[in-house]
Amino acid sequence: MRRIAFAAVMVAVVALPAAAAAKGPHATVSSLPVGIEPGRPWTATLTLVEYRAQEVAAARPTVILRSGEDRITAAPRLSRRSPGSQYEPAEARYRLRVVFPRADRWSFTVLDGTGAGRRFRFPPAVVGADSERRPGGWIAFPHGSPEKAAGAGGPLIGAADPTPVEQGRPLPPEVIMRPAGESEGGAGIPWMPAVGLTLVGVGGLAVLRRVRRRPS
Repeated sequence: MRRIAFAAVMVAVVALPAAAAAKGPHATVSSLPVGIEPGRPWTATLTLVEYRAQEVAAARPTVILRSGEDRITAAPRLSRRSPGSQYEPAEARYRLRVVFPRADRWSFTVLDGTGAGRRFRFPPAVVGADSERRPGGWIAFPHGSPEKAAGAGGPLIGAADPTPVEQGRPLPPEVIMRPAGESEGGAGIPWMPAVGLTLVGVGGLAVLRRVRRRPS
């Protein structure tokens, strides 16, 4: 019985690093610039999350959108900054407003403006009447980071505008999911914790069955 229980615990321990891999400094946008018409403003909330307090204070993010020879540079306006605590990560939230001059696909990059020089790449903006709006936000990890290399990031499921820290309520957890069929070298991350929990449950059932079969 001890061997079975030990094996179940070890499976759980192995599954934990996969879930923990989706941690570290990252950026989110409350909505993607998809389905936007030329000349009409696109507004969203840009948030830098899990930064150090010093970096949050120094951050001066810049949004860069490119299409061919055209380039749009926007400086989001700070709306709230939280230095964080031992229970809450530091973060900075900005209001972003962009007007696209013409219909096309525009690459979408965010520079955090800190000494670390982090670069976040989001899905391209799709501007034009023929494109469909894509609801929900997006989470991106820094280009070149282990999290990015492992495939972390994707649609942001849940509230795009989390509860402010100063109201005394905890921030809701961020759920990271990759679109179906998409792979970036680390597609195993989302299902590894589930596999670990499933195996732990199987190990637990085996222990219970073995105990019940023992003669009294």
